Amino acid sequence: MPGIIFENVSKYYKDVLAVDNINLEIYDKEFFVILGASGAGKTTTLKMVAGIETISSGNIIIDDQIVNNMPPEARNTSMVFENYALYSHLSVYENIAFSFHAPKKKKSNQEIENSVRQTATLLGIDDLLHRRPSELSGGQRQRVALGRALVRDPAVFLMDEPLSHLDAKIRNQMRTELKNLRESINTTIIYVTHDFNEALALGERIAVLDKGKIQQIDTPHEVFYNPANRLCAESFGDPPINFIDGKFIGENGDLYIQINEFKVPVPDIYKYELIEGKYKEVLIGVRPSNIMVNKSNPKKNLYLPARVYTHEIIGEDGILTTTFGEEWLTVLTKPDISFELEEMVYLSWSPESMYVFSKNTGINLLKK
Repeated sequence: MPGIIFENVSKYYKDVLAVDNINLEIYDKEFFVILGASGAGKTTTLKMVAGIETISSGNIIIDDQIVNNMPPEARNTSMVFENYALYSHLSVYENIAFSFHAPKKKKSNQEIENSVRQTATLLGIDDLLHRRPSELSGGQRQRVALGRALVRDPAVFLMDEPLSHLDAKIRNQMRTELKNLRESINTTIIYVTHDFNEALALGERIAVLDKGKIQQIDTPHEVFYNPANRLCAESFGDPPINFIDGKFIGENGDLYIQINEFKVPVPDIYKYELIEGKYKEVLIGVRPSNIMVNKSNPKKNLYLPARVYTHEIIGEDGILTTTFGEEWLTVLTKPDISFELEEMVYLSWSPESMYVFSKNTGINLLKK
């Protein structure tokens, strides 16, 4: 059975372009994640699928049917909102059963009873059915919101940052439960989030969205290790990826990236794909976990000199912030290594672990 197709879909709010010419196919039964910062157009995209927002141009196709002019109740979609949107005057049971009040969803009392209790059991809230939302924790309210959507057995399940209001511990627990729940429900899921950890943990594929435009669509492994551009690279990782100005130089037939006196060889598989001079000024991307730090400089020109600005111990990691001229470089270290403020250290990384971006366009010049 087909999934969901976006054909040149755009959305304007008067003169503001919120979604910019999206072309996308979401496969049937896929757990698809849309990742982006606030204002990227994630929720607008979700609402257009649900029919809550009209599209300005293009087509949205669900199960081989263009749904542009189809009302929300006819699309067989179900949506979980960021703020739960529970009815405070109704019990958990009544909130979950609420969709059955719609004329086209009418069921017998026994059918409603069976559906609600089955869904509540699946979500582990069967002992809370008599309570009101005000008597529930944040995690419990989120389960009720999920239950209200699940009980309808939709063809498309839409989730708008459902974990964003939970504290870290409950959010991690709910993320695990959502992953397990995925095995129990046989439907297409579009999940919207600004949290890269959620995207990597839950998505079968991820679309990185920025200012209404898709930057990359790929598996979690590919978007993390093989980003299409600078924006995609900085969307993943905490601490975030480092960026450093550099330039290509050629010496004796070999190609290097030079940062002051520090030179990094370009891997053989890429050097002949790059035309020296075409991208003379580049931006180097190195993740903090891939930088090695030494307190002495054993090999001149092979290590980048930097000064210690701060060193914080956070759990099992040390986060070393260094300065190199006007550049800032963050390094993950072992927690048992100590550094003095203003101490000189020497940084290096393997050629295979770095990214090279065009300084003008931001594209990944070494994308595999």
